[in-house]
Amino acid sequence: MATRAPRTRSTYHHGELRAALVAAGTELARQGGPEAVVLREVTRIVGVSPNAVYTHFGTLAELKAAVSQHTLRDMAAAMTAELAGVTEPADRQAAAAQHLRDVGRAYVHFALAEPGLFRMAMDGNPAGVGTPGHGEDRPDPGADHRPKPDALLLAALQRLTAAGRLPAEETAAAVMASWATVHGLATILLDLQPHRSPAERETAIDAGLHYLLQGLTRQD
Repeated sequence: MATRAPRTRSTYHHGELRAALVAAGTELARQGGPEAVVLREVTRIVGVSPNAVYTHFGTLAELKAAVSQHTLRDMAAAMTAELAGVTEPADRQAAAAQHLRDVGRAYVHFALAEPGLFRMAMDGNPAGVGTPGHGEDRPDPGADHRPKPDALLLAALQRLTAAGRLPAEETAAAVMASWATVHGLATILLDLQPHRSPAERETAIDAGLHYLLQGLTRQD
C-alpha cells in the first residue's frame, strides 16, 4: 500500500499558499502522474481546507495546469543539469550537432527517470511542449517563469543554424520533427517497451537521435 505524503503546513508562510499547493501537486504527480493530483490529497498535504484552494485556483483543472507548467520547468532544469556535464568537440558544426542530440537525450532520460512527472508535464500539452506559451492562456502573476524544454530545443536548433547545418526557414519543421522523435522515444520506452535494459534503451535513444540529425542537417 502506498505511503501517504505527510502534511507540510509548517513549511509555508502566509502568502505562499499557492506555491505550497503546486509543490504538493508536484509531489503527488511524481508518485502517480496527473491522475494522482486530486484536491483532497493536495489540501491534506498542505494542511488546509479544500476551500483554501479557491483563493488561487478556480478549479482543480487550473491547479493541475499550474502543476503541469511547474513540472515542465523542473524538467528543463534537470535537462540543463545533465547538459552541463557534457564535453563538446571543438569543431563548431560537430558541437552544434552533438548539443541537439544531448538535448534530446536529456529529455528522454528525464522521462525514464521520472515517469510520473513526465506524464504530468505532458498533461494538457501532448504536442511535446513545442509551442511556446501552450497551456498558459490565462495570465497568472504567481506563475513560475523558469525556462521550459522548448527553450532548450530552440536554442539547440539556433546553434545548428549558426553553424550552417540548418536553414533558418526550416526551424519550425525541425521543432516538430524533434518533438516527434524524443516524445515518441520516451513514450515507446515507457509504455510499449518498458522491459528493455538500460543499455538497450540507450541504443534506441542514440539511433533515434542519429536519424533525426541525418534528416535535419545539411551534410557538407
